[in-house]
Order: sequence, then structure tokens, then C-alpha cells
Amino acid sequence: MTVDESRAPSNGSDPDPVAATGPAARDAALAVVRQTLETLGLEVTEVDEYRLMTMLSGEWKRTIPLLLEIDERTLRMNSLFSGVPDEGHTEVYRLLLHRNQRSGPVHFALDDEGDLILVGSMPLVAVDAERLDELLGTVLELADRTFNQVLRTGFAGYLAHEQRWRQKTGQAPNPVGEPNPTS
Repeated sequence: MTVDESRAPSNGSDPDPVAATGPAARDAALAVVRQTLETLGLEVTEVDEYRLMTMLSGEWKRTIPLLLEIDERTLRMNSLFSGVPDEGHTEVYRLLLHRNQRSGPVHFALDDEGDLILVGSMPLVAVDAERLDELLGTVLELADRTFNQVLRTGFAGYLAHEQRWRQKTGQAPNPVGEPNPTS
């Protein structure tokens, strides 16, 4: 039994593989995504017919942009995590690859420009409010839990410069740049 078949509604007959794909499935998934994002109080921008943008906000990573794309069989999620690290590339990539060992619907990747992104997907037949909320929660938790480590490793020179500037201008230090932050 495939994943699609295991999630198809049971009506006493064999699942219709066409019902899990095509325009009707895309429209149904789009309706669930829109309704769920609205229920969660998230603003939504329609990029095109089956592509929506929204923004999550974390404790440490304050802006987490999300592109949700509904294709013929799959809901795909893509989120910019960070630009290309300035330094410590090996350590940053090691950290992210280590995080990818954990099972889950969201993983780190690189885009074509080398930026760090979070990617995830689920079959259209599995798209419901609960699973979408779990996917968004996973993105939020993973981005927040990992962000400071990536900043301290991949952008240490920038953080040191910022800390000197903050001290010089009488501002409180950025907690991300402190030697032993709480995250």
C-alpha cells in the first residue's frame, strides 16, 4: 500500500489514484492551506494560483518566510533560513547535515545561490489542518533552535563587529553574539 492509498478516504472500494492528483486535489489542498493559515492568524500573499507566501515569527529567528507550493501530487514548502555563511562553512554545513539526520518532514538544503533553506513536502492526500500545523510548527522549531548556532558559526566576524558597535553606542549587547547565550 502506498502512502497515498493509506491516507485515502475509505468508502468500501479501492482508492481512486486519480482522486489524489489533478486539479480537484490541488484545489482541495489549496482550500485547506488557505483556511489553516487564516485560522492560525497568518497573513497570506498569493504568488500565483497554487503558490502562497506567509511569514512565521520565532523567538530567535524573528522572520521565517515560507513559500507553499501545491503541485499535482505534493504540497512543497520552502523557507529561506539564512544567506550564504561568511565564514565557518564546514562547521555550518556539518551542523545542518547533523540536524538532517533527525526524521521529520523538514530538512536543511542549499538553494542555487548557496543560501541555506528549509524544505519540506507532503502528499496532497495527507494535507489537512493538523498536518499543515505540524509542518509549520516543525519549521518554526527547527529554525529557532538552529538559528543562533548558525549565526555564531557562519557570521562570527559580523557579530563581533556588531557587538563592538553596540558597546561604542551604549546599546545592550546582542544576545546571539554573547559567548554563552541561552539558546
